Amino acid sequence: MPDLQDWITRTRVYDVLHETVKIAMVGKYTGLSDSYLSVLKALLHASVVCRRKLVVEWVAAGDLEDVTAKEAPDVYKNAWNLLKGSDGVVVPGGFGDRGVQGKIIAAKYARENKVPFLGICLGMQIAVIEFAQSILGLHDANSTEFDPQTSHPCVIFMPEGSKTHMGGTMRLGSRRTYFKVPNCKSAKLYGNASF
Repeated sequence: MPDLQDWITRTRVYDVLHETVKIAMVGKYTGLSDSYLSVLKALLHASVVCRRKLVVEWVAAGDLEDVTAKEAPDVYKNAWNLLKGSDGVVVPGGFGDRGVQGKIIAAKYARENKVPFLGICLGMQIAVIEFAQSILGLHDANSTEFDPQTSHPCVIFMPEGSKTHMGGTMRLGSRRTYFKVPNCKSAKLYGNASF
């Protein structure tokens, strides 16, 4: 019979956690938590290691946008209350332009208020767009996925990628990365070498 004591101990830890950590999950498919199941499970495991009980506040990205403030003020207010009450913000992966502005707003809120932010895949692209717009002053900076004509493309399609077939098309590794600016912080981490 296998020794399951380690697993029993791990499962009991979660039952005795009382101090919470609230994470705002800002996405497009927040009505169906299975859409972000792997992210949810990773957050749960991390919270247990940190000895915190995980509370996920599901925030529909579009609910943070100005159009929602006009059309459904209560929904807008609730979304902002959830975001402002969180200890951290996660913007998970996705594709398409629905809710992008709300995700950018969430990234900006997190940056300006020093709330920990994790952008995964599209979420990291959102953080780059927000930074380019707000900090670099490139007000029309965008991804070519959302605005093919942007004069400041800060996220571009990979040459081998399809611009019409979205989802399930991620390519991992096997591409050489070069630093345009020698001796920048990132380049120094890699010894100024390509990787």
